[in-house]
Amino acid sequence: MKKVLYFHHATGLGGAPRSLSLLIRGLDRERFQPIVAMPKREGNGAVKALFREAGAEVIEERDIRPFNGSSVARNDALKDRAYAIASYPLTVRCAKRLVNDVRPDLVHLNSTCLVAAAAGAHMAAPKLPVIAHVREPLLSNRWGRALASLNRRHVNAFISIDEAGLRTLGSKDADGTVVYNFVDDEAFHSDPESGEKYRRMQAWNADDVVFLFLARVAPSNGPLELVKLIDENAQKLHPSARFVVAGFPKSKTGYALAAYEAAGRSPRCVAVDFVEDPVPLMLASDVMVAPFTEPHSARSVFEGAALGKPGLVANVPHLVELVRDGHTGAVFSWEEPNTFVSAVNDLCNSDKRTEMGRASLEFAKANFCSKTGVEKTMSVYDKLLENR
Repeated sequence: MKKVLYFHHATGLGGAPRSLSLLIRGLDRERFQPIVAMPKREGNGAVKALFREAGAEVIEERDIRPFNGSSVARNDALKDRAYAIASYPLTVRCAKRLVNDVRPDLVHLNSTCLVAAAAGAHMAAPKLPVIAHVREPLLSNRWGRALASLNRRHVNAFISIDEAGLRTLGSKDADGTVVYNFVDDEAFHSDPESGEKYRRMQAWNADDVVFLFLARVAPSNGPLELVKLIDENAQKLHPSARFVVAGFPKSKTGYALAAYEAAGRSPRCVAVDFVEDPVPLMLASDVMVAPFTEPHSARSVFEGAALGKPGLVANVPHLVELVRDGHTGAVFSWEEPNTFVSAVNDLCNSDKRTEMGRASLEFAKANFCSKTGVEKTMSVYDKLLENR
């Protein structure tokens, strides 16, 4: 049995830990033994439990710290960059010690922001295969290019959740494999009764066509811009179209507060706070909306596809890989508001929406199935271990 040492970077219950837990749960335990090293921080209990429930041994370390530089964690502030630079050698030293203690056969970084762990792993064992997961696009500025360069130097192979992510590494020669984010086949299943119950609880009209935004409330994801776009074109939109903007934190300030208040004022929109279990909300909705203003992937779109929900996404890299325009959903352009209006109105057609929902489900089975994703990942492991 081969030991795989995973390095995870964050303590919040986001997409990255959920994806890693699905991978760990699906591993062939006769071939691979998973061990997760994660930050030791107050409030990390839910993520730690997630990994343990998936079947991994968990190691907590204070010096596992990210070196951010992506569209999701930009690291623009000078103080944040200073912290990242100061933390880098601490993570290197921590990874070197862990590799010496655990003696893994392979190291898998759950994000490119943990490149310091790759450097430390290779200090301890120069021939140890190291994989980095490209979960969000690296920035094209000087800081992002430095992060890409460090990854190319210290990482042996990459697994990316999309083709666009691989391109941000800045080299066509990088050893990269695309494994789309995958869905928990047990948790995501069609349960119309659960969705209908949620709709009744929210007092939504039976003939409403509900377009759901479900993502982190941040400028890069565009919820405020979506509400403004809806209000500016309200008279052109189909009368049945309703928009739910979900994911707001309990404490709302800055951009989140502005988006929350804008949604509250809009006669077409409803604001919903963050929910731990989004499945009933997704089942109650008709279309998943990802109006992102910057390129990165959208978990709600591929999870929605697994529920038979079409997607409506902005025309940015990463998102357009999740939807087949006119087949499993629609793509709109921020520069041409009429494309948004046209897409919404088309999706308000019940027959067309049903057809796209069926196509979305088939697309999800082919691309976002957890069994397929785990098998592809283990194939990458096998290839690297053979060449060791």
